[in-house]
Amino acid sequence: MSTLIPSAKDGANEWRGMTLEQIQMQRALVQARMEIQKFKIATHLEAVRKSSFFGEGSLLSRFSGVFTFAEYGVMAFKLVKTIAPIFRRRKS
Repeated sequence: MSTLIPSAKDGANEWRGMTLEQIQMQRALVQARMEIQKFKIATHLEAVRKSSFFGEGSLLSRFSGVFTFAEYGVMAFKLVKTIAPIFRRRKS
């Protein structure tokens, strides 16, 4: 790929700068590269979200979407009620 700015062997001593068209093309090239990188990052993040434990399609996210907070409270109460007798001291 050639650059828009000439190197020393191309006669850089005689180089008077870039034209407005060259500056615009350079800017468009940089912006295109930035957009490509943004797309790559977004695609990578989406893949990570889908494959993670807490992602969109994970079992945990599906399970959490089914119940309301009240149902979680009832389940927690029942769980504590069944586990609590295990930790109590028995009077002998």
